[in-house]
Amino acid sequence: MRLKLVFGRRNGTFEVPAHYNHLVQSLIYRHIDASLARNLHAHGIGEGHTRFRYFTFSRLLGKFKREGNFLRYHGYATLYLASPNTALLESLALRLSVQGEIQLGGQRVPLHRIDLLPTPALGDAVVVRALSPITLRAKQRMPAPAVRYLTPMEPRFGERIIQNLRAKVRFWYGRDIEPAHAAFIPQQVDSERHQHAINFKGTWVQGWTGVYQLSAPTEYLQMALDAGIGERNSAGFGCVE
Repeated sequence: MRLKLVFGRRNGTFEVPAHYNHLVQSLIYRHIDASLARNLHAHGIGEGHTRFRYFTFSRLLGKFKREGNFLRYHGYATLYLASPNTALLESLALRLSVQGEIQLGGQRVPLHRIDLLPTPALGDAVVVRALSPITLRAKQRMPAPAVRYLTPMEPRFGERIIQNLRAKVRFWYGRDIEPAHAAFIPQQVDSERHQHAINFKGTWVQGWTGVYQLSAPTEYLQMALDAGIGERNSAGFGCVE
């Protein structure tokens, strides 16, 4: 399930910090059912250290100009939110529609429209465009123990994407679905233009946008669209269309 939020004023402006993911995440948690928000934030769905919140969101799409540490948007901006959890998105849509505005930081921005987007027909492959950077971490032992971010040019990147989707599918559906010959292959990814560094609550996260082909069972494709690809989805990473 996917929502499209359009907000702002036709001839007006509003601004957000250059790194605003935490503001959008906070907006979502504030406007869904309180018990659902507490459970998702504290526990998620999964086991051990592998837990998912099963929602994701895009970057703020629209015309903007960078002014120091802020982005000033002109006219309307669009935000996409996706989740397989229909209760989450229904709760969010209801409360935002009643409120009629979005609060980002200390600003109140008029909410122009909320659209429920139809689910596309899916087969065994789909071409997706990243609406927010896709991120994956890997531990390395040499030359010193550290955590680094994988790039789409590495074979492990696609393999890890499929492993991540398999875990999301298993916890959501309650059964393991073999990935068969699943693959995640970059189609249009530029090493400079599509690489991003985003500060999320003091942590710098590296991720990649661009266009990719995902071949996998239908459940994997649906999960990729609904819950996001890669890690940190609920922080605004890995949202695709």
